[in-house]
Amino acid sequence: MLSRRLTLWSLGYGLLIWFEAALTIRLLGNYIFVPDRLIWMALIFAGTAVLAFAIGWFFFQWFQTTPAQRAATALLICAVGLIGDTAVLMLPDFFFPGMTKDQLFWFSAWFAWGYGIGLLSGLWPRFLYGVPVE
Repeated sequence: MLSRRLTLWSLGYGLLIWFEAALTIRLLGNYIFVPDRLIWMALIFAGTAVLAFAIGWFFFQWFQTTPAQRAATALLICAVGLIGDTAVLMLPDFFFPGMTKDQLFWFSAWFAWGYGIGLLSGLWPRFLYGVPVE
């Protein structure tokens, strides 16, 4: 069971990460999502996997979460971002006016990938450096 404090911090952390990612894509999306450069896109996805896992580890280490708490907090952190990105993708011309359809496709795949890794960071591995095992 999560405490009220940990629940609120998880939601706030998720909102902060979502806002930073959305703002970065808004300002630099044309440089990040370049559909014609597949090696670049592969590097973006690989870097996202490392970053998403590190974001989870930082939170779990900071709050010294148990494995059960890690799963729940990862779900809360990702849920906020998924809701935010759903709203953003409903009005892509408003939020990302310069993005092409191909870039929006890659953006959708990228955020699904990032949240998948974020959720996975709460479940695996069982042992994380600096985080309680039980």
